[in-house]
Amino acid sequence: MLTAPFTEIYQSDEVFDHQYPIYVSALSEIHWTPLKVIETAACFLAPDQSANVIDIGAGVGKFCIGAAHFAPGRFTGIEQRLNFVRVGNKLIKKLGANRATLIHGNFMDIDFAQYNGVYFFNSFHENIVLSDSLDEKIDRSPELYELYNAYLLAQLVAMPAGTRLATYWLSVTEIPGCYKLISSHFDDLLKLWVKE
Repeated sequence: MLTAPFTEIYQSDEVFDHQYPIYVSALSEIHWTPLKVIETAACFLAPDQSANVIDIGAGVGKFCIGAAHFAPGRFTGIEQRLNFVRVGNKLIKKLGANRATLIHGNFMDIDFAQYNGVYFFNSFHENIVLSDSLDEKIDRSPELYELYNAYLLAQLVAMPAGTRLATYWLSVTEIPGCYKLISSHFDDLLKLWVKE
């Protein structure tokens, strides 16, 4: 059962986050994307129904669920923590967010060729700042940070021209030079890119 009327759920982070269990909503301020950021990123990443967006390190799926509300297209999140995937999929079902999907796994195991948009909220950061970790359920290390970064950059380079990328809380130097910065929002924390 929803803890607020459906029309109110997407109007505030506090209301949206309270749809999750308490231990999940407590992580929101630091680890989940705010709804205003989601709306801006989703409308850029999915300008029409042909958009197929991957969210790397999706957590409990707040981005995918919110994005499916604010924009057309499909939004798939991949997350290593099975408990988060289960919680997120439960909310997806409860809200009827049928264009949002959460899958359990490592992003290195997915086929990037099926996507034309990528959302990235600094998912690898917990490998180098262990105090920012969500929990102790997955392996973390500086070596994994380097491995994941290198793999993501290679995948971004391999994607076709026109691929859309939205990054939140990420250094500009980590984006391949073949991506053009289109705009930035929220004090430059959200950056929107297109591959040339």
